[in-house]
Amino acid sequence: MYVDRLSGFNDLSQILWGGFRIDVATLFQILTVPYLLILLSLILPRLTSFVDRFTRWWCWSFLIILVLMECATPSFLFEYNARPNRLFFEYLSSPNEVAGMLLKGYFLQMLVAVVLVISSAWLTRSWLKSHDPIHSQRSIKNTLLLLLLIPVFFVAIRSGFQHRPINPAMVAFSQDRLLNTLPLNSTYSVLYAIYQMKNEASASELYGNIDSDRMIEIIRANMTKHAVFTDKNRPTLHTQKASFPFKKKNLIIVVEESLGAQFVGSLGGLPLTPNIDKWKEKSWFFNNLYATGTRSARGLEAITTGFLPSPARAVLKLPKAQSNFYTIAQSMREAGYENSFIYGGESHFDNMKGFFLANGFDFTIDQNDYKNPEFKGNWGVSDGDLFNNAIEYLNKPSDKPKFSLIFSSSNHTPFEYPDNKIEQYDKEKHTVNNAVKYADFALGKFLDELESNDMLKDSIVLVVADHDARVMGDEMVPINRFHIPGFIISEEVGQKVDDTLVSQIDLAPTLLSLLGIETATPMIGQDLTQIEADYQGRAVMQYANNQAYMTEDHIVYLQPEKKPIQYAIKSGNIDFSQAFIPDDTALAHAQFSSWAYNNEKYRLVE
Repeated sequence: MYVDRLSGFNDLSQILWGGFRIDVATLFQILTVPYLLILLSLILPRLTSFVDRFTRWWCWSFLIILVLMECATPSFLFEYNARPNRLFFEYLSSPNEVAGMLLKGYFLQMLVAVVLVISSAWLTRSWLKSHDPIHSQRSIKNTLLLLLLIPVFFVAIRSGFQHRPINPAMVAFSQDRLLNTLPLNSTYSVLYAIYQMKNEASASELYGNIDSDRMIEIIRANMTKHAVFTDKNRPTLHTQKASFPFKKKNLIIVVEESLGAQFVGSLGGLPLTPNIDKWKEKSWFFNNLYATGTRSARGLEAITTGFLPSPARAVLKLPKAQSNFYTIAQSMREAGYENSFIYGGESHFDNMKGFFLANGFDFTIDQNDYKNPEFKGNWGVSDGDLFNNAIEYLNKPSDKPKFSLIFSSSNHTPFEYPDNKIEQYDKEKHTVNNAVKYADFALGKFLDELESNDMLKDSIVLVVADHDARVMGDEMVPINRFHIPGFIISEEVGQKVDDTLVSQIDLAPTLLSLLGIETATPMIGQDLTQIEADYQGRAVMQYANNQAYMTEDHIVYLQPEKKPIQYAIKSGNIDFSQAFIPDDTALAHAQFSSWAYNNEKYRLVE
């Protein structure tokens, strides 16, 4: 399936040799605990019986885990273009959604995995019952053998005598992220991801450090020139004059699930989005907008907080962000708005409900609040039901203007949607292309209703994707898979097609300016209504542990434990023929997110 990603025998040999080293290290790491207990029982013979039983249980359990992880690998590779990693266990926090997705989207693969795991467990259990472990065969010869294995374990676990033990960076050999994950067995990949989580607060150290004063200087220099900084302790906190007067207009942000530019006809993709294409002629349409990551939590992070991405989890799920972490809802609340989060699924997923309610939102609406929805799938009610509910809420009389964050879910594996709504693009119903077409249908109906009811006159509407679907590619960061649609419907700006290079972190500052809300915020994104004539734009993209900082004429790649590297962009294409040493701009942006989070600087009050 991925054989075309191999450039030749050299790539294959690198994968096999790296895989051998990782597999040996993994095996000896697994055996370390029973080995140490066996050595201990040499001193305390009364532990012999316990150690023998524990060794059987330990080895049998890990064998099952190894088989399970490798069975899960093909489907995970197809979905995420990498071996199982942190996502594998992050999804365990939402068992209902995950179970439904597996049953409906990967039933055959799951059935094969279950058969293989059960068969392996039964066969090895039978074998273990009929054989005694070596420790029960006590003799001087076996004792000496066990002692002589101490240096073998040491070298095998480290995979050599080098300064640092083996790690994924040591077996990485390509600019293709997928190829770099193939030498890792999936058990090692997941365990290493768990190990890395303890270092999330200092994740920017993956790429190297610069002095924090220098970092802040660079960040400020790349913010809007109209910023007036107001606090030395929170160096990005600033105010700026809004471009338009305050009129108490409603703000509606529609976040479309997994909707990359590859599916949008007006962005050069497949002809699946006639409604989005139609609104290109009636909105401020961004031709060159890029997501910050590959997960919904990352997209919501950028859209609602303007926060830069990092190798750590999105702030929606990080502990220090669960109170007083800045979101646009806090600015809206100060301006007298009623703030709501409207979702078709269960809002506890990715800790969305907890994060939003703790940081400026007044209430949430999720699938438990829908009465008699037309359609309910694995990830909640259909987008049609979602938008019907949103219209109902927006039409309710209120003495406050409303800010509603609406998050769709129909375009998600296993791609379920109501019958007889669209003319299918693919013959098979449950495909991403058909799901995108339905999502566009539901969105178009929602926007048309807002327009026909004159609700657009009193509203500003942003429609934007959270990320693309199945982000993959043979680059360190597959830039084309971060390209997403986005447009703003507003009488203030009318219709224009904008070719400026835009990041999701620029959207919230722009919306505040359109609304006429002048308030202090720590957001570093650009107010796109006030950019200078020579502004080139930039986008920051996180792809697993790699990060890219892109401008119109160059791109900088940051990789763990490697020096940053820069390439020129010529006629829209990256020129890999010559590498350059970049300045500290990309590194400063990578470091800022970890620094601001860890030191609690991304907030309005101390």
